[in-house]
Amino acid sequence: MTYQQYPVHPTLRNWIRYFWSYDVYTTAVQALHIRSFADRYPRLIFQDMNSSSPIKEATGSMKPICYLSGIDTLPTEAFWESRFSHFGVSFQPHALQAIFGIHADELTNQTPDLQLLEKKEMTNLLLAAHNHEERVSILSRYFYEKLAQSKPDTIINDLFCGHWSDKLDDGIRLASLANHYHLSERQFQRRFKQGVGVSARKFARLAKFEKSLGALANAKYGSLTQLAYSLGYTDQSHFIKDFQMFSGLSPYAFAKDTILGAESSSFIYLE
Repeated sequence: MTYQQYPVHPTLRNWIRYFWSYDVYTTAVQALHIRSFADRYPRLIFQDMNSSSPIKEATGSMKPICYLSGIDTLPTEAFWESRFSHFGVSFQPHALQAIFGIHADELTNQTPDLQLLEKKEMTNLLLAAHNHEERVSILSRYFYEKLAQSKPDTIINDLFCGHWSDKLDDGIRLASLANHYHLSERQFQRRFKQGVGVSARKFARLAKFEKSLGALANAKYGSLTQLAYSLGYTDQSHFIKDFQMFSGLSPYAFAKDTILGAESSSFIYLE
């Protein structure tokens, strides 16, 4: 199993966190169970159907060869076989509106086929590529061209590029942020949801959840209360409630589970 990240050209770093690939070539056939948790980072996923079986949803329906995934606020499940080759893009939270010119909340908890949003034959170009490095080049040019033609929300762009978003969970009142941008709180909330896909408050809760995933790897059974406080929760019960909502698991169950691999907030298990 090979997981690799690829660097992003400096002109795209405000919009793209990294490109990644996840490959397994084996003669053994095993069923893999993919549990995807809530995730504040949208993504694009391409599955090389020339060399692997398709990703299937829990309902049995196949995922498109190339699809977008907006911000996820709910856990989901999928399945594929142990021989696969996937390539993806991890976007910054505000990238979808800027690149594709749509309100990001239209894609929250959705995974549309890229061809429904983009008439270019991007899927065929990715299929024809000789390797993942070539896919990085193809998509980099594509995103650069899209951004050159777009008109991103300057306030949402400044919020993320200036790292104000990191402080949403540090006690800064939304009214203060709205005032900083000379907006009413309602106007700020509306533009945040359209630009990112969720409300600013839910985004802050997703950020806490993301931090908890890494922290739980080193947490002991009796330290959840301290962990909850360190993440900014008022008590352990609120932490557990949010963790179960965003993951479908209790913190204890997650810490004890056996994980084969992970990309962002997706965790792969042997079935």
